[in-house]
Amino acid sequence: MKFTPQKFDELMELAQSDPQALEHYRQQQIAAVINGAPQYLRSRLEGLQFQIDAQRTLHSSPIGACLKLSQMMQDSFHQLQGLLGGIADGKLAPPQEPPKSAKVLPFTANS
Repeated sequence: MKFTPQKFDELMELAQSDPQALEHYRQQQIAAVINGAPQYLRSRLEGLQFQIDAQRTLHSSPIGACLKLSQMMQDSFHQLQGLLGGIADGKLAPPQEPPKSAKVLPFTANS
């Protein structure tokens, strides 16, 4: 979805005229982003979206939810900054995509 000023105006009008339709649209867009992500990231993104939805539910006002989500983003940014600093200093290896296959070990019942 390319964001344009016209799109903003459409979404603003939808928020005022039909909030449920806007919520449905929001959920569709989130699902599209998660489903478009690489498979190895999807469960992490779904978990993150669960946390976001929980914070939105816990706060009685939209501004309270916005502040909490902003704090979550800031915390995540600082964690990433620390990780990148460790990589730059040579103290940590960069993260890698998990292996696509693994050896399955058989388990047998003890007699």
